[in-house]
Formats: sequence, structure tokens, C-alpha cells
Amino acid sequence: MVSFANQERVRLNSYDPIKKKVESMEQVTARPMFGYQCFLIKRKFFVGFSSKNNQQIIVRLPKVQQEVAIKSNAIKPFSHGAKMGWIEIDPKLTTIADAMKWILIGYDNAAKLAK
Repeated sequence: MVSFANQERVRLNSYDPIKKKVESMEQVTARPMFGYQCFLIKRKFFVGFSSKNNQQIIVRLPKVQQEVAIKSNAIKPFSHGAKMGWIEIDPKLTTIADAMKWILIGYDNAAKLAK
């Protein structure tokens, strides 16, 4: 599992600091899709950042983790058409550390799905 030492615990006005951390992760590639800049590991999507604003982050999680995640005020279920199994994180209501926790779970899950 990837980890980021000394995660900031401040609330954010945009997703930019989180996106920069995702861009620095190993074996990650980016691809525009569904109005998002999506990031993949081994051709599996795990996180997307809205191209329309800098406020919306979506993360693909296993069902059990989704149920835990949506208990946070900063997270709600996300579905768009056939896209199920995703959560939406509001960067204004979370911290970098908390957002990265869910993104890293999504990263690990996508890596396992790619095997």
C-alpha cells in the first residue's frame, strides 16, 4: 500500500493538493473520461477529478468500504448512469489525509482487480 507521511490535516478550498499527490503515485496514468480526469493503475480506474470544477472527487471502492466511507459528512454515494460502486468526496468538508485514505483504498482495490 502506498502511504504519504505527514498528511496535512487542513480543510481545502479545492482538490488541487489531493490531485498532486495522486499524480505522484507509482504506476498511475491519467485519462479523461465522463467529464473527469481519471487516474488508473494497470488500466483500472480508481479516482476521478471533475473537469468542470475543482470541487468534486470520485473514488471507486469495494462495497464494504463504500458503506463505511459514506458515514462521513464529506462523502456521499456517487452513481452516474451505469457507474456504480463509487463515492464522491467533497474536498471542502475533508482533509488531505482523510481524502487520501479513501483514494489509497481505491488504488489498492484497482491494483488487485487488474491482476
